[in-house]
Amino acid sequence: MIKTSLLSAIFVLACLALRAQDSLGLSQTVSFRNAVSNNLGVRFSAVFSFSPKENTVGSPYLYPEWGRLWIDSMDNKPVARSVVYDANIDLEKNMVIVKGGDGKAYVPEVNNVQAFHFRKGEEENAFVAMQLDGANKFVEQLAGGKYRLVKEAKVTFHPADFVDKGMVQSGKNYDEYKRTYTYYLVKGQVPVKVSLRRKQFLDALGNDPAAQAAARKFLADYHGPFDETAARLTIEAVNK
Repeated sequence: MIKTSLLSAIFVLACLALRAQDSLGLSQTVSFRNAVSNNLGVRFSAVFSFSPKENTVGSPYLYPEWGRLWIDSMDNKPVARSVVYDANIDLEKNMVIVKGGDGKAYVPEVNNVQAFHFRKGEEENAFVAMQLDGANKFVEQLAGGKYRLVKEAKVTFHPADFVDKGMVQSGKNYDEYKRTYTYYLVKGQVPVKVSLRRKQFLDALGNDPAAQAAARKFLADYHGPFDETAARLTIEAVNK
């Protein structure tokens, strides 16, 4: 039986029941009627569809529709058995969005959540809380262990700027969300920005000869480009 007190500190909605399903597949209704005393509050979101708007390229959301979310760590303790929610994340605002039992989208308080993961079809994305640039943010964890590889997504909105001056035309006639990523290698709780360039990436392991040796050994047999996949596999090899 999942303790509602464990979950009430995360998703606080007075008098709202969320339809959920636990990790063993048992359908249940999780009520937060008694959670109002925590005074955590909830902001409401006007999001009803995650699909790109007309005449818009890209999206600020992780998925084009609802995914499934599991809580992995809260209050610095692992969650052995999480309730599963329909959810998504707004990467532009770094904001978790959950689907209520009324079908509407809500933005819960997640200040004491350290880790969660999504699944959507065959895709799985894990997120962890981390202090970056003086702010607490959720970043995607690509590899975990002694060394962790995470990436921070930044989404910027670029409005249409098409200009037609007769013989001369410039700009684009559509809005666009553009994503850029910053990668960090984390040991303990200290994130170090890394480049997806082989030499610079190896240099980030320079203070750990054993880790650097393991990385070099793996890369000696790896023949693909040094991209995000190569970086993730390298850290997984280092952590073995």
